[in-house]
Amino acid sequence: MTAVGEKMMVSALTGVMSPLIGKLIKLMEECAKLKGARKKLESLTKELIAINVVLGKYALMESPDVQVKAWMKEVRELAYDIEDRIDLFTYHVYHEPAENATGVKRIVRRYIQKLKKLHHRRQFAKQIQELQVLVNEVYERQIRYKIDEGTGASTHIEVDPRLPALYVEFEKLVGIEGPSDELINRFIGKERPMERCRIVAIVGSGGSGKTTLANHVYKKIKDEFFYTAFVPVSQRPDMTNILRELLLQIEISGGRSDKDQLLRSSSERQLIDRLRGHLQNNRYLIVIDDIWSKSSWEIIQCALPKNTHGSRIIMTTRIKSLAEFCCTPDEDFVYQIKPLNRHDSEILFLKRAFSAEAHFPDQFKMIMNDILHKCDGLPLAIITIACLLASKPRRKEEWERVRDSIGSIHDKDKELEVIDRVLSLSYHDLPCNLKTCLLYLSIFPEDCTIHKDYLVWKWIAEGFVVEREGYTLEEVGESYFNELMNRSLVQPLFMDYGVKASACRVHDIVLHFIINRTIEENFASILDSQDLSSPHGNKIRRLSFRDKQEQAGGVSIEVLNLSHARSIHLFAAASWMPSLLDLQVLRVLDLEGCEALKNEHLENIGSLFHLRYLGLRKTNVDKLPSQIGKLEFLQSLDVRGTRIKELPREIIQLKRLVHLVGYDLLLPDGFGKMEALQELSELDVCDSSKNFCQDIQNLRQLRELRVAFKHSRCGVQDRELRKVALLSSLCKLGEHNLRSLYIVNKDGNVDCFADHSWRPSPHRLQKFVMEGSSRCFSRFPKWIDPLLLLDLTHLEFRVKLLEKEDVVHVLQRLPALLVLHLSVKSIPRDGLTISRSGFHCITYLRFHQRFGPGVAFEEGAMPKLQKLDISFHANKANSIYGGLGFGIRYLSSLNNIVAGIEYDRKDACAMRYAKNAINEEIKLLPNHPIKAKIFDH
Repeated sequence: MTAVGEKMMVSALTGVMSPLIGKLIKLMEECAKLKGARKKLESLTKELIAINVVLGKYALMESPDVQVKAWMKEVRELAYDIEDRIDLFTYHVYHEPAENATGVKRIVRRYIQKLKKLHHRRQFAKQIQELQVLVNEVYERQIRYKIDEGTGASTHIEVDPRLPALYVEFEKLVGIEGPSDELINRFIGKERPMERCRIVAIVGSGGSGKTTLANHVYKKIKDEFFYTAFVPVSQRPDMTNILRELLLQIEISGGRSDKDQLLRSSSERQLIDRLRGHLQNNRYLIVIDDIWSKSSWEIIQCALPKNTHGSRIIMTTRIKSLAEFCCTPDEDFVYQIKPLNRHDSEILFLKRAFSAEAHFPDQFKMIMNDILHKCDGLPLAIITIACLLASKPRRKEEWERVRDSIGSIHDKDKELEVIDRVLSLSYHDLPCNLKTCLLYLSIFPEDCTIHKDYLVWKWIAEGFVVEREGYTLEEVGESYFNELMNRSLVQPLFMDYGVKASACRVHDIVLHFIINRTIEENFASILDSQDLSSPHGNKIRRLSFRDKQEQAGGVSIEVLNLSHARSIHLFAAASWMPSLLDLQVLRVLDLEGCEALKNEHLENIGSLFHLRYLGLRKTNVDKLPSQIGKLEFLQSLDVRGTRIKELPREIIQLKRLVHLVGYDLLLPDGFGKMEALQELSELDVCDSSKNFCQDIQNLRQLRELRVAFKHSRCGVQDRELRKVALLSSLCKLGEHNLRSLYIVNKDGNVDCFADHSWRPSPHRLQKFVMEGSSRCFSRFPKWIDPLLLLDLTHLEFRVKLLEKEDVVHVLQRLPALLVLHLSVKSIPRDGLTISRSGFHCITYLRFHQRFGPGVAFEEGAMPKLQKLDISFHANKANSIYGGLGFGIRYLSSLNNIVAGIEYDRKDACAMRYAKNAINEEIKLLPNHPIKAKIFDH
């Protein structure tokens, strides 16, 4: 273990002790009447506090010795064991089981319960004494080591407010134009009629920018191809899923996608045949990112026919011999990626460390030169260290400390060593709770899309998220997620313009770094076809199981002892299910996509009495057992993508449930008693009981609600009455905590949700979406009041008639509006032009009027608009606006545009004129939009 790794292990452990001490303090108050226990608990707590203080000092040491490492391991395991015993004790003593018996049976059961509690108290009193002896021995051994107290404490300040802007600038690449032009000139410049398919293989070490370069080239040339796709592969790929993803992107880029047919195409051969059918006679551009093996490439290339339409394939890999294997020597070529030169390295560093500031303090010049020398032109290393410095006080000694912490290694793995040291420094600089949250990402496979909400729910279930006054735990957890992005430790995904990322991905270099630390600390065990990534003698605290095999690294999963496991994650390929009877300290059970899961596997779910998170997403389960009601600590239940529709009566016993998500769910009467619920989706209103709306309005903590009105057994009149009743409930929820409302309407009128009946306006509402039907509001919703809806950021619905007053006096005056999606049938005869008044925050506008003139813009309109998605009729737009540019050139921040054009089929010139007019407007934009897609309907 390196000195940096040792220091991190010590530092992270302080985060394990703090929650334990908190539980002990709380337990002291609850055990005041337990004879002799309080004093023992006080003594135990004091010893652990003393140990925690020492841990904080060790966190600052540069190189702990062997004795310290052994002591740290002992403390870590002891802390876990103490917390487990506390949790079991508190459950057995303070848990009150549901009482259904009466008379003599009830009296006997209560007496037996008292005897059991007395037994558990006596047992715990003995355990406290034993634990105190163990803790004393541990502390005495630490004293005998006589460890130097190390350096002073680290200084932590609030994150520099410029960091979000710096992070956005990650997309403004440095030093990429030269390599991309070189590739394009060689890749496209020599194109000849009937030219065969060509391949370029980009080779480089991890973190050197292979994917960045491939993506940049892809974006610059993709509009010249009929089919396009960008697909990551990773080290241990599921080839069926990769082929399915490739096919999905191909069909979407070609303007069509049959998802049901895609799901039915389950075998590799079926997927390859469909891909070849699409690509054989069309020009395509495919990027295959991060290839690790010849076998993976051989399967993928079967789906990519070598046609004569000038098709192109880009692949990236770390292995030069593999790149040479994929390319033929005559037409294809291997491109060895180069590190950034000194000039580009400096530009990249300054952009991340100093944002848009023109002046660079001279006193930092020499230090910056030293840092760039150590980073050796590696973009990931430069970005990471620069972002770290951006959050630091601008003091010379602080920069010198950072510079001196980066060692320079001169061996064949020099690049990876440099990155590892840079990431080690960033990791060490994290607060303890963020260290733990970062380590938790090791449970996810390479290239996995990690959704923010699920991740935060798991962090909360594990106890990683610390309460902060004035914020919910979800809001605090989201701030952790955003902070990891700000520090460039995770990559954002699904960035909606003006809205924060809803998911992330961990770069493989960072993931390997995290996994190494996870193994060192026995934080989690990763089980796959090759190895069990934690020493077999350690207790398994968290398990990530990723393979179909029943044996990994010579270890049979049947003999794994999971009695100490706090979380178990079985990913889609897993064909094994653990017994639930021996998992009494389990907090998180995520079985998403698990092929092996059946209804009977959940029969003993009630034994998981400490479970906080249960994920059954995309499994074949169609029924929840009644034992679900015994999970009194359950906070999150995810049944999306299952066949579960009707939930058991016992679900209403889950008084701590915060998130309940699924599709077309039917809840039993009385679910309004689940007062902790904050997120509830998606509920089938039509088939629910008549008490549904009454229960809904009792959920005063509800922040997000998704409901659906679909074709069902209920009649038209009943359905309309339910809509009116739901609106009455929404009025109640709007007075409390409702933030997001999604209404899916497949049938019937929706005007009840647009009239004056919704009063008062839901003053905390942030997002409103009405979707799922060709039917729309006949008039603009009257409850949308810019004086009351101060937090509304996202608005999406369809309306028959949009008046100028609706735009001028309502929409453009909404102070926080970022995203606006409108589908409109009619606008005023003289058109609709957006002026420079209002809409000062909006970043994404989607305005669809397929058979009308659409919308135009005046100079200075929507100054922050980044994405525009418009749909219009070319002939009508030309007659009303006198042209087809729509004033797009005035949208100074625009970098993404999609235009769908309808036109009279007898006048094909109108289509060409519209395309040309918009393209001419785009050329005048300062940002030169990297995404400009114009197509006819």
